[in-house]
Amino acid sequence: MVRYLFRRTVSGLVTLFLFLSFMFCFTNLIMPGDYVSQFAQGATPEQLAEMREELGLDLPLWQQYLLWMRGIVSGSLGMSMTEESVWSVLQELLPATLFIFFTGTVIAFFIGQWLGKLTAWRGPGVVSDTTTMGAIMLYTTFPPWLAFLMVYIFARQLGWFEEIILSPYDRLTAAVWEQTTLQPSTVMWYVVGTVIAFLCIIGIVNNQLRHFTRRIPTFVTIIGYLVLLVGSWFMLGFGLQTFDLLRVAGLLIITYVLLSLGEVMLIMQTGMRDVQHEEYINTARAKGLPTHVVRDRHAARNAILPVFSRLVVSIPYLLAGLVIIEQSFNWPGMGAGLFGQLIAQDFPTVLGVLLFVGVLSLGARLILDIIHVSLDPRLRYRYAAK
Repeated sequence: MVRYLFRRTVSGLVTLFLFLSFMFCFTNLIMPGDYVSQFAQGATPEQLAEMREELGLDLPLWQQYLLWMRGIVSGSLGMSMTEESVWSVLQELLPATLFIFFTGTVIAFFIGQWLGKLTAWRGPGVVSDTTTMGAIMLYTTFPPWLAFLMVYIFARQLGWFEEIILSPYDRLTAAVWEQTTLQPSTVMWYVVGTVIAFLCIIGIVNNQLRHFTRRIPTFVTIIGYLVLLVGSWFMLGFGLQTFDLLRVAGLLIITYVLLSLGEVMLIMQTGMRDVQHEEYINTARAKGLPTHVVRDRHAARNAILPVFSRLVVSIPYLLAGLVIIEQSFNWPGMGAGLFGQLIAQDFPTVLGVLLFVGVLSLGARLILDIIHVSLDPRLRYRYAAK
């Protein structure tokens, strides 16, 4: 297993290196102009030449490439055109994006797999067909259109959420943040960390104590985990601040969940239909096990594997959709930063964003391999034999 993961890691890093190298050449050779071009109207040719020399844009392409690679290896990810390390720029943008991404993805996953599981198990009907049609519509929805629709209906017409005019940080409740020295970005990092930690704990508990947890109804287990997660926020001292951030980002999170859960539900639905008539399902029924046990502990356990696989493969596309709707909601994450850097032709920062997405996708694929082995006994025996 370790050898297999090592091979996958090396293969992924090589692919990521080739992709970033291609993007570096593409942005520097094909894209018109450079960062200095935007100042052309207000500067003399001598001033423009001096700026290019200061930024290293007058160097041959291979020297620029080596300098950029040295920045990646050093951990700073190179220097942006504002003479600030790319990693420093990303540190300002990442918390807001990861806060929405992890919160929305977890919610979409649990709702999508639950709906897919129930609709597939019940079979054709008015409720199942309507839910499936809704999932297809959400899966094929154009993100900016849905963002506009959500803002128009729930913010402007119904008034359930605040208007997207001021910056999200300006809409935070002052009395809540006066109680702590933590900044909103710090609280977002803490929330992301606790969510990841709880997902790991859930995986370990379900794997080690599956003979005990299978006796507990699924919804009771989910509620228990949610209570523990929220309780940990208050025990660590940032519970009120987290809920204030969720209030401000509520409409954005709901929009992202709607964009994501359709695919999860459809894949889970297909997986459940594929395993419904397998021999081990018929055996579980013949043993007289309750319907919810057969559905949740036997059928769903194998049907969920394709959901994990597709979710990991879709990470770049999910982040791309999130970046677009972030811009629509005026959210200070990678969306606003990426569009601004593209307009300014600050390509080192753009490549830094792509590098982050690539590393996140690579790490998720490795975690997926581990999850597959833990859920599928056939894979465990195969790797043990090797």
